[in-house]
Amino acid sequence: MQPPQLVTITFSHYCEKARWTLDHAGIPYRESGHLPAFHMLAVRRAGGYRSVPALITDEGAINDSTDIAKWADRRAPGARLYGTNDAERREVETLEEHFDEHFGPHTRRWMYFHMLPDRDLVLHLSNKQHAPALEKRLLPLFFPVVRPVMRKAMRITPEGAARSLRKIEAMFAEVGKKIEDGRSFLVGDALTMADITFASLAAVVLAPPEYGAPLFPIEMLPQEPAAHIRAWQELPAGKFGARLFREHRARARA
Repeated sequence: MQPPQLVTITFSHYCEKARWTLDHAGIPYRESGHLPAFHMLAVRRAGGYRSVPALITDEGAINDSTDIAKWADRRAPGARLYGTNDAERREVETLEEHFDEHFGPHTRRWMYFHMLPDRDLVLHLSNKQHAPALEKRLLPLFFPVVRPVMRKAMRITPEGAARSLRKIEAMFAEVGKKIEDGRSFLVGDALTMADITFASLAAVVLAPPEYGAPLFPIEMLPQEPAAHIRAWQELPAGKFGARLFREHRARARA
């Protein structure tokens, strides 16, 4: 039996959630990493739909990071991805959905809002990825088409970015409040999908060095987003996310 294939946009935070999940569960997989827009053809060729992450298994394609986590949980129950009892499972599932719906889209939109105007920054980041060389050569040619498509798909506007900024700050405050009792994890006494989801979706605005793909260099960002990122890194929730990466992400990948 071949290991499943994980099709990704390499620097996508939802793809990082899937990578971390599989690594933590100890499930071998082969990653097929791609750049935005090019990923759609790769997913279809592999047997999935248009979105990533897509895990191509002997049972078929799984096209959602939470569904990938549920699949991994069934195959590696010892990883305790959803806690150790029914109450913990309900809380983990609630938090995972909360972060997926009300945090991840906003960190992504806010980050792209500040990156997409700078063609050189986007190409610099893309060239660092573990993606096909052909995609890297073609992206500069297709970028004038890719950029407006991405803006439309993710509703990237000044108003949307401002709304996302408020959502990000509110979520950091919410998680900070939850961990102010000194707990090491959001639910229970071990890493769960609640922690993996929060840390992964926060990572694009925290830039932890242990992230599963190269991220932007903060010093290359405009002054405003760079200042926000440095401030978020110093928040309790920001430090919590960084600790999860430092203590658990690198270990899962080893």
